[in-house]
Amino acid sequence: MRALTSHLGPPTADRSSATAWAARVKWLMLLAAVVVALALPYLVTAFWVNIATQALIFGLFALSINLISGYGGMITLGQAGLLGVAGYGVAILTTHNGWPLGAAVVAALLICALASAFFGALVVRARGTYFVMITLAEGMVVWGIAQRWGDLTGGENGIPGIPKPSFALAYWQYYWFALAVVAVCTVLIARLVRSPFGLSLKGIREAEDRLAPLGYHVAVHKLIAFTISGIFAGVAGVLLAMYNNFIGPSDVFFLASASGLLMSILGGIGTLTGAYVGAAIVIVIENWVSSHFERWQTLLGVVFVLVILFAPDGIVGAWTRYVWAPLLRRLGAEEEAAAAQTAATSAAGATVAAGGTGPAVVRDGDGRKIAPAGAAAETSGRAQSQGTRGETEPDPEGARR
Repeated sequence: MRALTSHLGPPTADRSSATAWAARVKWLMLLAAVVVALALPYLVTAFWVNIATQALIFGLFALSINLISGYGGMITLGQAGLLGVAGYGVAILTTHNGWPLGAAVVAALLICALASAFFGALVVRARGTYFVMITLAEGMVVWGIAQRWGDLTGGENGIPGIPKPSFALAYWQYYWFALAVVAVCTVLIARLVRSPFGLSLKGIREAEDRLAPLGYHVAVHKLIAFTISGIFAGVAGVLLAMYNNFIGPSDVFFLASASGLLMSILGGIGTLTGAYVGAAIVIVIENWVSSHFERWQTLLGVVFVLVILFAPDGIVGAWTRYVWAPLLRRLGAEEEAAAAQTAATSAAGATVAAGGTGPAVVRDGDGRKIAPAGAAAETSGRAQSQGTRGETEPDPEGARR
């Protein structure tokens, strides 16, 4: 323990030292998570390895929802339809047409990308409740095709016999395969949300009306985000179809989309790790707690209610506000602590307000106002100017801030 402390460096009030110390802690936590994930088949039984595999797949699905809902402020209830397009695509091509699995996966993802672009073109100019309802209708279209077109989709019986990769036939091999795919997708999403395009998504989430006068083509940005999100949902659909060796209409029903959205909210919407935390909790309750507790649905509902009441920014957001940000303050990194706390609360506040017409007001854990959600969008849009003009409070004297 003493060696670890000396490696991390003693906490000091110096801002640069505190920032470097916090960065090292983050990397150590990430390294520990990677080591545990890789060693999991050697640490637990086959049951828990399968639970972890499902959590990875549904975590990626929830993260695809989080990409447009948490970072873009566009709540969707049709994401399971895009998951189903890719899942049914690989199922039909491999079982009906005899395609090799690799070619079938590539073709299924291309079809999913086209479907995402088509559905996105229909919905990008809608907002709030209208956006939610249109995406719900799009998902129900896919479900209706899966349910009624029996000659192609198998109807209610679905399509069984979907093959796994030859190198991932055993449960532990498929876990490592899913872990590798999910890790690559998560890194790509992380790079995306930290790119200029990702910052523009946050601007759309917080103050869409302010971006167009700043020169952004909002509809194009929303279409690209919707398409990319659908592709990642398609990857999750392919993984799910191969894992179950089956896909059916229940996998594309709108309740699956709602479940993915709730996973994202439970873990922390607008965060990368929140989707996996929420998915792990839901999967454990559905598969393990349900075998010991008959009213597990009630327990799941109670968990959601408690999180919404006491941690509206999710479990990861609560961790950031009550553990990580106070730790940074104790180390003297006040700016980093404020940025972490604002990031934890702004996504949840702006997403909830996405159905409204004005910017959302972001508050911290004690109810104090941090900033209106639109302030970040305006600031990022004028980053190259010599100064920015605050919009937090009306100034009766018209003073510039």
